[in-house]
Amino acid sequence: MARAGRRRDEEISVAELLRETGATPRSLGEAPDASTVREEDTGDGYRERLEQRAREAAAHQQRAGRRIRWISALAGAVVVLGSLVLIAVTSESSPGRQAATAPDALSPATTTPRSTPPKPTPTPIPTVLRQTASATTTPPSTSETARPVLCTVRYSVRDQWNDGFTADVSISNKGETRSPWQLSWTFTAGQRVTHSWDGDFGQDGDRVTITAASYNATLAPGATVGFGFNGASGRGNPAPTAFSLNGSPCSTT
Repeated sequence: MARAGRRRDEEISVAELLRETGATPRSLGEAPDASTVREEDTGDGYRERLEQRAREAAAHQQRAGRRIRWISALAGAVVVLGSLVLIAVTSESSPGRQAATAPDALSPATTTPRSTPPKPTPTPIPTVLRQTASATTTPPSTSETARPVLCTVRYSVRDQWNDGFTADVSISNKGETRSPWQLSWTFTAGQRVTHSWDGDFGQDGDRVTITAASYNATLAPGATVGFGFNGASGRGNPAPTAFSLNGSPCSTT
C-alpha cells in the first residue's frame, strides 16, 4: 500500500521492497534451499507412491461397494422371508382355508356299452272253444315291466371343524344313461354348501342340487362319477340319507 502511494520518480530501498513483497533475501551465488523441493516429491518413486495410493483408494471403494450390496441383499432376503411368514400365518388362521384344499382325484366316469336286455317269452293264452262256432285263437300279447332307474350314492365327510366340513360324494349308475346327471338331497341340521368341485351346486333352504360339470356330464350304465364340496354347519352335521338322481330315488352305502 505504501508503494502504491509513491510517485514513479521516488526511489525505494531493497529492504522496503523485500518487506512489501515478503521475499526472502539470499546471496546471488547461494544455491536454493533444499527444503523447498523434496526428493520424495519427484521422480519415479513419487509416481509409484501416487499410483499405489490410487489403487488402495479404489480397492477401499470396491470393498465398501461390496459391503453395501451384501447388506442390501440381506435386507431384501429378510423382507421376503418376513412376507412369506406373514402370508403363511394368515392363511393358516383363515376360517376358509379348507376351501382352498385341493380335492382328491376322482376316477373319471367311464362309458360302458349298453346291453339290450332279452325280451321275455310271450305267455300263451288258452284258446276258448265255442260249440256254435269254429274254434278261434286269440293272438298272444306281451307286456314288459319298465325297469326303474337304479343308483347308489356314497356320502362321506372327509374333514370337519367347529363350523364347517368337507364331504365327498360318489354316484354309481345301475340304470340307463343320464346326460346330464343331477343329484339332489335334503340336509336335516341346517347345513349349507359353500363351495363345490366337479359339479355345480345350488341350494334352496335345506334342499341341495348338484348338477354335472361340462366334462363329466354323461353318466353311463355301470359308471361311477364323484364330486366334493365344502359346507357350513351350526347345529351338528348328520349325513343326509335320501338322495335322488334326476328325480329317481337312490340307495346309500
